[in-house]
Amino acid sequence: MKKVIVVRTMLSAIIIGILVWVSSYILSFSYSEWSFFIGLGLSVAIYFFNSSGGALSKVTTHQASESVWKIQKDNALTANVGAVFYGSVLFTIISLIAMIILYF
Repeated sequence: MKKVIVVRTMLSAIIIGILVWVSSYILSFSYSEWSFFIGLGLSVAIYFFNSSGGALSKVTTHQASESVWKIQKDNALTANVGAVFYGSVLFTIISLIAMIILYF
């Protein structure tokens, strides 16, 4: 099972890298300068949208529970992240190392 997760993580990091590289040619921006920031934004977005119990979840739960006059409270923040999230984190780390090597 762990081998499958490692393979999917590496595959998703490679796919993210290829997508950013292709979009850098289409939109004409520097891959080496923007890959870290794109990876960081993608990692945060994936974590934010795969979590439950955060600010967005609390607002929607509160609005839904007000309509039936029963307020539910759930204080636990959990995130159901998978191989795509780990792949985006791996891409972010690799692009950070490449950016540090490139500029220093």
